[in-house]
Amino acid sequence: MKGYRGTILRIDLTHGKVWRENLDPFLINNYIGGKGFGTWLNCHENPPEIDALSPENKLIIVTGPGGGTSIPTSTRSGLFAKAPLNGVMIDSGLGGSFGHFMKKAGYDIIVIEGRSVKPVYIKIIDEHVSIEDASSLWGGDIYETEKLLKIKIGNKTKILSIGPAGENLIRYACIGHDLHRHFGRMGSGAVMGSKRLKAIALVGTGSVEVHDPEGLKIYLKELNSRIKEHPGTGHVYPLAGTVSFVSRANTLGVFPSHYWHRGEAEHPDRINFDYISKNTLVRQTRCFGCSIGCAHINKINDGPYAGIEIDGPEFETIYVFGGLCDAGDIRDIIKLNDVCDRLGLDTMHTGNILGLLMDATEQKRIPNKLHIDYGDTERMLLFISKIIERNDEWHIIGEGLKSTADFFSLNDLSIHVKGLEPAGYDPRGLGSMAVTYGIGNRGATHLSSNAYARDISGSARDFEIAGDNKSLDRFSLDKKPELVFNMINFNAVADCFILCRFLNRDLLTWEDYSKMLYLLTGVQKNKNDFEDIANNIISAGRWYNIKAGLTMKDDLLPERFFSEPNNSKNSGGRTVLKEEYINSIKKYYALRNWNEDGIPNYSPE
Repeated sequence: MKGYRGTILRIDLTHGKVWRENLDPFLINNYIGGKGFGTWLNCHENPPEIDALSPENKLIIVTGPGGGTSIPTSTRSGLFAKAPLNGVMIDSGLGGSFGHFMKKAGYDIIVIEGRSVKPVYIKIIDEHVSIEDASSLWGGDIYETEKLLKIKIGNKTKILSIGPAGENLIRYACIGHDLHRHFGRMGSGAVMGSKRLKAIALVGTGSVEVHDPEGLKIYLKELNSRIKEHPGTGHVYPLAGTVSFVSRANTLGVFPSHYWHRGEAEHPDRINFDYISKNTLVRQTRCFGCSIGCAHINKINDGPYAGIEIDGPEFETIYVFGGLCDAGDIRDIIKLNDVCDRLGLDTMHTGNILGLLMDATEQKRIPNKLHIDYGDTERMLLFISKIIERNDEWHIIGEGLKSTADFFSLNDLSIHVKGLEPAGYDPRGLGSMAVTYGIGNRGATHLSSNAYARDISGSARDFEIAGDNKSLDRFSLDKKPELVFNMINFNAVADCFILCRFLNRDLLTWEDYSKMLYLLTGVQKNKNDFEDIANNIISAGRWYNIKAGLTMKDDLLPERFFSEPNNSKNSGGRTVLKEEYINSIKKYYALRNWNEDGIPNYSPE
């Protein structure tokens, strides 16, 4: 079918086998691509009862029908597996260029299973696929690995690789790409490490045939014009990227700080974009093929960390280190970001777990050797190196925040849902995020809905809430189940194409999805069709969680959000009202056609 390459590449590292399968039309017709493909395959090929670090856990990399084409931001790829961190389904997205060239190499999906007896990397040059020795790469960081493989294979090689964190099976290790792009959160790097798979090196030189090339050109000209004219995609994101929200979140009192005790950073004026632009900003940059360009290169020019240059930091990294951990200057955050990127540690998990240890230190509830004060960057760097080594008490910290809280009896302090820590949007001041964090299949992720943007603007888009009144009160849970339900559906379809949140959240419409799919594939689907597909995908993820043993109780927020007010000027004194919250998630269940215990009627079996 047009828009697809029609091929699944399968690799068995245990037996050193490589083979191909035809892409099933059933998957195309019912799940479109990307998140749809990954969710369906994970439900069928990674049973919830398997050990996430066993050879049986298959690593599934997916593209969408937009991959390999000129659709803006469609160069993304997705990764699915059972999560080492919390036992649910990894559903991770990656910017950069890997997805684009994976499609050009001829593959819609890559599935990797088994475990090698020695370190290896997979080399893919179009139809030529081989499993190569990686013993000389093992132990190296992500920057080194990418550099050496590009020297060996060619500078145009697109690489996914792990660092020492993945090799040592840290359960929140990530996979690096293009140095500063990542399959982050939930431990995909540990899945690669458990397979002794150091890297995937890919060269794709083919092309993707689309249904209506001329129609696509006309549509893309119009779409790129809309991108330039939109205040977000045409101005805010190119100027300041995600960092633009640091000041706004602090002003609203929803920037989680001092490990969730405050809504404003200790040093907000030394971690925002205005400060960055005057001290560390080098230039704007972008993912391959992106018409927006929300990324920025920063370099430290003075002080103890002078000379470090990275693509970043993004808002979420600033939130964990500059908010939760009270780091005092953007230079500290850049240094911490750089170390995590090299080692292959997810910054959000790392910052959250360091913040918990700081809170426990302040409350004298952690052994002396694990004491760490808020804002102590040098000790944070020391702790990161200890986490990687995994000796003594550091082994349990490498297991993740929930395991650390269980081990040291810190469950009353720890902040997570289903073992996944929230993003940098305090639900005590953003009601939509209370619902989003609770019902998220991965746990407390912000990306499933991005509904914080509507709470902040005070209004929803036309198709997000029924009726004429689109206004929203950010502190209230009123209308939030419907808002979150509709935004998750809309985003799920974007993740099937696979598109960037900044493109679909504020700019695209259901009509855009219909037009894109037709121009790419010749298939016609409307809003109702897409909503049915989205609901099936989300319900399949819920089905996986239920099979893994989760219940409605796992949708509850941390007790601190119900009992401890957000101590900030503009959200101060606020908590999430527990009874109202439970009623809200039950309303969400009903919209999904799940029963009142959150069990879906839909099954992917």
